[in-house]
Amino acid sequence: MRSTVADVEAAAQAYVWGYPLVVMHRTRALHCSRTGPGVLNHRDDLATPASRTVVAPNNDTLYSSGWFDLAAGDLTVDVPPMDTPARSWSVMLLDAYTHVAYASRRLHGTDGTSVRVTLDPSTEWARTGGDVIPMATPTVWVLVRVMVGGPDDLETARRLQRGITVDGGPAQRRPPTTPLGPPNRVHEARGAFFDELDAALTVDPPAPWHPQPPPAVHDLGDVDRAAAVARGEQLLVSHPFANDTTGNGWGTRRRGSDFGDDIVDRAAAAKFVLAGHHPAENRSYVALRDATGAPLDGSTALTLRFPPGGTPPTDAFWSLTVYGNDMFFVANEIDRWSIGDRTPGLRYDDDGALTLVIGGPRPADVSNWLPAPAGPYRLGLRVYEGKPQVVDATWFPPPLEPSAT
Repeated sequence: MRSTVADVEAAAQAYVWGYPLVVMHRTRALHCSRTGPGVLNHRDDLATPASRTVVAPNNDTLYSSGWFDLAAGDLTVDVPPMDTPARSWSVMLLDAYTHVAYASRRLHGTDGTSVRVTLDPSTEWARTGGDVIPMATPTVWVLVRVMVGGPDDLETARRLQRGITVDGGPAQRRPPTTPLGPPNRVHEARGAFFDELDAALTVDPPAPWHPQPPPAVHDLGDVDRAAAVARGEQLLVSHPFANDTTGNGWGTRRRGSDFGDDIVDRAAAAKFVLAGHHPAENRSYVALRDATGAPLDGSTALTLRFPPGGTPPTDAFWSLTVYGNDMFFVANEIDRWSIGDRTPGLRYDDDGALTLVIGGPRPADVSNWLPAPAGPYRLGLRVYEGKPQVVDATWFPPPLEPSAT
């Protein structure tokens, strides 16, 4: 097989364009391999290092997840009244190309709501609240999140979580699926990736307003498909999609999961942070380096000091989370993977500041300690329902200072 550099580059662009669609179909096949599509499955506990089906999980909310087919009819999402106005909740709806819409506390309050989800490729995805939410593809992933206020709040959160229902009638129920392969290892399919893409396109063609596929998606010719996948994967791995805005050694993507027409951003996010939020719902900051410019290494302790009155500005809550380089939690001696405003026993300084310690040896007092693995790790700060300065990315966390002890 003879392929020119231009042929491989064109096919690599087809790989990038189709990557989110293939990842979503692989995720659906994996999630539905036990109970089948058409069922909202509830996870009764917060995520742990054993939770490895979705990259970059949070440790703040209970999750419920289900996959549905709008070709079989509309869905009705019912949310009961919350127990308190402070109870954060959201129902995230993703189409097969990872466009995101919401029913949530931010848009619908805490007194209960009912929304209809309908297939409408002619209408661009909804950014605001309402009782009808159009989706662009038959395949829809529904992700429910209910905030947990602490260990004593878990039972109440579970009750509210199970009160959120998604109903599409018996036509939604299908037999369990056969997994297609690990969603985050699509590149290992090599040339067979394009067969998966063809199959997914027959189910979920792109909406007219979504970036249309490059010509190579429909006509690869005699191109070396494995080489095209390798080149496309290189483009994704090297793409700094999360760091287009920086401050104090932290990076964030200003538009979050609102990717617009940028197919590389969309694909890179599907690889590393599938089902990421819009900034108005949750902005995520990623630590790039410490205050000295050094990369993060859990062998050395760092401190994050929020000045008096300077904790993350939010209408909901915030959390700081440690991940391994694979973007999953790493086991540690106190079973703590995140720390935030709901962490029991959190201690504030005498002047009202809040100083957190990340990594390093276990301190005598672990109240404000977030363990990190020895060696490289990733650190993220989530701010849910942030104030305007968070949503527009003009606020950044303070720098990470090397610990004096």
